[in-house]
Amino acid sequence: MSYLYRLFPPPVYLNFPAVGLDVSDRSIKFVEFAETGEGLRLKKFGKRELGSGIIVAGEIRKPEEFSSTLASILKPLGIKHIVAAMPEERAYISVVSLPNIPKKQAREVIELELPERIPLPAGETIFDFEFIPRQRIKDKDAVISEDNPEHSDALVYAFPRSLVEDYLEAYIKAGLIPVSFTMETVSLSRALMGVGKPSAPVMIVDFGKTRVSFVVVAEGLTRFSSTVGVAGEALDRAIAKTLNISLEEAEEVKKEKGMSKPPENKEIFDAVLPIVSAVADEIEKHILFWNTHAEHVHKSTPEISKVILSGGDANLTGLTEYLSRILKLPVELGNPWINVASFEEYIPEIKLNESLTFSAAIGLGLIAATGE
Repeated sequence: MSYLYRLFPPPVYLNFPAVGLDVSDRSIKFVEFAETGEGLRLKKFGKRELGSGIIVAGEIRKPEEFSSTLASILKPLGIKHIVAAMPEERAYISVVSLPNIPKKQAREVIELELPERIPLPAGETIFDFEFIPRQRIKDKDAVISEDNPEHSDALVYAFPRSLVEDYLEAYIKAGLIPVSFTMETVSLSRALMGVGKPSAPVMIVDFGKTRVSFVVVAEGLTRFSSTVGVAGEALDRAIAKTLNISLEEAEEVKKEKGMSKPPENKEIFDAVLPIVSAVADEIEKHILFWNTHAEHVHKSTPEISKVILSGGDANLTGLTEYLSRILKLPVELGNPWINVASFEEYIPEIKLNESLTFSAAIGLGLIAATGE
């Protein structure tokens, strides 16, 4: 099942190298893979800070400054074609039940239903969709029945047209050519979930500098996503206030000490605990919502089976253990290289703990390299 969400798919005859580009409120990250005789290998990668106020909650507030920043970073590297992420904060996801009809007709039916599903004015939505795979019920090796074979269910992803056009214009002004736009949370799941390995629903928690995103992946598809504003910067501020130090120093203390257990680390532990507890509460709320409202998870286990952590602050010492104890679920750090190569075959140039900040960019790079 494809993880690709393309708002502007390129013609099939075009085949050129493209770079995965992940843009957030505070940074620009890019990853390019090259196909070698030994498999995919990193060709280009990098991360640059983005000035405050250029992008706010996924919206471009200073387009000229955004375009010039992109051009100054990417042009010298010869980067032109990109697979870019669209911000999760502005995404809408919905499930639409359809009669069993061809995909072309399905698009027309979904478009008619969008005003009832997506809180955007008619004609102001850009969307794409994937059919949710239908599970077959089996008795040993014999197929007994299909779940509701008279209909299909489509998972619809949508964005405001104006937002997509703003990003498209900014990229073109920077001298870049978007090959496709991909939902940010889809790129996360592309990097962190093993392709072709069906599993019970999993929640990805992306713990970034300015936000935490919650993503549910079920049946190989991104089924739910949400974002809250509690994040890594709040940890830095809490430590800085407690120790009366600068934010830069606080970030270093956070990386060194984290949530390692008291009494040796009691002061830092007590400083960060309220923020981490708030994140744990949000995870619990989102898990409860999914477990009690999941729709169209055909004959599969609907409950969240585990939590995968991503983002720079997922590396906080003691975080996985704390969350696992609170949530009473397995919690693990993500491995963004799971669909690239095993570490026995290849040691990437980006260290594993740093790789968690590149998860979305790695997913975008994989989409650019493989087309799926």
